Amino acid sequence: MAPQEARPMSRKALLGLVLLGWALRLLPCLWYDMDYDEGVDYSIAALCVRGVLPYRDAVFVHPPGLIYALLPVAWLPPDWGWMAARLGMTALGAVNIWLLARLSARSLGTSAGYLTALCYAIYPEAASTERRILLEPVLSFCVLGFLSTRSWKAVWWGGCALCVKLWGALWLFSSLPRLRGWAVLAGVLGILLCLPLVLPAPAEFYRDVFYFQMHRPSHGSDSVFTRLWDIFDPRHLAITILAWVGFWRNRQRMDPVGLQLALAWVLLVTVFFFAPGHFFHYNSQLALPECFWAGAAADLVWRHRRVALLWLLVPFSFVLANCMRTDIEAIQRAQTIREHIPAGETVFAFEPGVLLRAGRLPASDGGGPVIADSYGTMLIDAGPGHASVIEAMASPASRTRVNQRLARSRWIVVDDRAFEQVSYDWCRFHYRPKYGDLWLVR
Repeated sequence: MAPQEARPMSRKALLGLVLLGWALRLLPCLWYDMDYDEGVDYSIAALCVRGVLPYRDAVFVHPPGLIYALLPVAWLPPDWGWMAARLGMTALGAVNIWLLARLSARSLGTSAGYLTALCYAIYPEAASTERRILLEPVLSFCVLGFLSTRSWKAVWWGGCALCVKLWGALWLFSSLPRLRGWAVLAGVLGILLCLPLVLPAPAEFYRDVFYFQMHRPSHGSDSVFTRLWDIFDPRHLAITILAWVGFWRNRQRMDPVGLQLALAWVLLVTVFFFAPGHFFHYNSQLALPECFWAGAAADLVWRHRRVALLWLLVPFSFVLANCMRTDIEAIQRAQTIREHIPAGETVFAFEPGVLLRAGRLPASDGGGPVIADSYGTMLIDAGPGHASVIEAMASPASRTRVNQRLARSRWIVVDDRAFEQVSYDWCRFHYRPKYGDLWLVR
């Protein structure tokens, strides 16, 4: 699939598209609601620089790559550090737009590069994810470095991708026709990169990262239609259809990078379909192959640019609408903690982001277990064999470590997640309301 145009991309034009995407990620991140995983990810990194190691001392259900990436800001006070980490993710999102556009232009031509950049800038899940402290922005950055290089450089980026998330293995597998043995070496490097945090607790690493993922219960009885609706989400479906068109028109002249992206596309959709649960930010990985192949339809888009403009307004509108999400309740809870709870008293929150906003980290003293990820900890303690998350959370075993930590906590934040993971009656029996959602032990 040789490039259709020899002229290089205009740096000013590409920079304009990058700045558009960065603005869509940057501007809302100051008030945007905090995802549960964000609180877990930053808390684990911040605890790590303070001597509390993931796996050994606290549950973390992914490889340690994101922890490494967050170390430069993890030493900051929690209420500043998580925002600094968010700002870093927006910058990484802008770099991802640039890298994917250059990759598309190299394979498909200059016009394709511009359209790819625009599609990735306004891809709803990519824009939402790349203003948050999640695995996917870092994974996408590593994958784009992997796609853009060969030999030892590809080994480095592929290893980093695997060290961030197990999905990196899908990208390594899809690269076998292009890289062959280099892809295997990348997998070896990914394992080696994990070792500094694996060696102190190899059994716990296996339990958290592999056992948990293999045995995690379903989030519900999704029908085939529901799961397909989640994967081919109407918010990004316009770009997906452009990608199908671009792929079909260029299927006979595909270069090795295009083939790898096509294979990865199929693998990602397959894994998402059969996974126990599907979350909004997963689809940000689909943005890489879909925006690349959408670029292949650039000539068609240019010929029908008015229709195409209206067509792409759909995902752009969803991005703008998604920018309006706020986290008022969590902000109010954090303010209550600041005002009423002395620094020496422990507060337990099932939603770790509340503590970060209040300038606190999960308690790591008093002899009890450190719980930054109450959800993962409870599902691991519940053990295998449960049909759903609700059933697993209802089992007495799921509360083993949570109860040990609560026995050393005077205060608990009682919110929706607390009701979901332990129940209102349990909270009422052991704690009493004091300041709104902040309850005091009986």
